[in-house]
Amino acid sequence: MKSLIYSCLAVALVIHSQAQTPQQPSKYPARLTIKVVTDEGDPLANVVVAASTFDHWVSGEGFGKDVNTTSTANTDMDGLATIEMPSIDGRFGIGVREQRGFYRDGGIWDYRLKEIKDGKWQPWNPSIKIVFKPILNPIPMFAKKVGELPNAVEIPVIGKPVGFDLMKGDWVAPHGVGSTPDLLFTLTEEVRFQSVDKPFSATLKITFSNPLDGIQSVLAPLNEGSTLRLPRFAPEEGYDAELIKHIGRSAEDKPINAGTREDQNYFIRVRTVVDEKGKIKSANYGKLIGDIRFWGNKRIRFSYCLNPTSLDRNMEFDPKRSLFTNLPDSQRVLEP
Repeated sequence: MKSLIYSCLAVALVIHSQAQTPQQPSKYPARLTIKVVTDEGDPLANVVVAASTFDHWVSGEGFGKDVNTTSTANTDMDGLATIEMPSIDGRFGIGVREQRGFYRDGGIWDYRLKEIKDGKWQPWNPSIKIVFKPILNPIPMFAKKVGELPNAVEIPVIGKPVGFDLMKGDWVAPHGVGSTPDLLFTLTEEVRFQSVDKPFSATLKITFSNPLDGIQSVLAPLNEGSTLRLPRFAPEEGYDAELIKHIGRSAEDKPINAGTREDQNYFIRVRTVVDEKGKIKSANYGKLIGDIRFWGNKRIRFSYCLNPTSLDRNMEFDPKRSLFTNLPDSQRVLEP
C-alpha cells in the first residue's frame, strides 16, 4: 500500500513538473547566403561569416538573459557562404571576421525573415551582401566631436547667425577663438523653451559664407556595416545652400519631435573661392558624421571631419592623425 502511495506521488510530481515547465517555442529551418565583396564589387574568398539567432532564455540576475546559437561558414572563390540553421523568430545577426588591410565591418545587427511557409522560414535562401572597404589612403583631417557630454556646447546667440570655424573647432570671435565662419547657425525660438516637459518650438538654420559652399545629405546606418560608413570621396556637385531643422513639443502630453535620423549624415563644402568665370578654384570638403542635434536649451551636438587640402575630396580620415591635438576623449573622432 505504501509503495502504491509513493508511486502515485511520483507520478503526480512528474505531471506537476511538466505543467510548470514552459513549452519551448518551435524552431523552423532558415537558409541564408551571404556574399562578401569589396566596395568595387570584387568577391572576397575564405572570409569567415557567422549568423546568430535567438535559441532560448535562461533565468538569472535581473531579467535573466537570452542565449543565441551561432553557425559559421567560409566564403568560396565567388565570395559566397551559405548557412542553414533553425530559428525561433527568424531574426539574425550576421557578422564577418576582420580582414587585414580592410576596415572593420560590424555586419548586420537585425536581419529579419518574413514568414513561415511549408515548414521553413521565408524567403528561403535570400542573398545578403556585406561590403568590405579596403584601407586605401587615410589622411590627417580637422576632426572633432562638438557638444558631446561632458563638454556641452551652446549656440551663443538666439535670432542671429553665429559662425563656427571648422579649422579652429570653435565659434568665431567674439564667442570663441574662430576667425572663419565655415558654418552659420541661426537659432530661432517660436515658443520659448522653459523645461523639458513644457511645450516649446525652435528652428535651426544652417547656412554658409560663400555662394558655392553647401551641404548634401547622405544616409548610412550608424551601427551596421563598415567603420568607413560614408563614401570615401565627397561629391563634386549637389550641395544645398542651407539646411533647416526643427525641434519641439506641441503639448505637455506629447513626445518631443527632434527631426533627427539615426542614419543621417552630410557632406559639406566650405571656403569656396571662384575665378572670374565662376569656376571653383579652391574649396575644402568635409563630412558631418551623424545628424546635427540641437535642443530647446540652445545646446548643439555634431561631429565632423574636414580635409585641409583645397579641392581634395578624400574623406578617408586617419583617426590617429587628427589635426586637433590634446582633445579630451569625448571630443575625439575615433572612426574613419
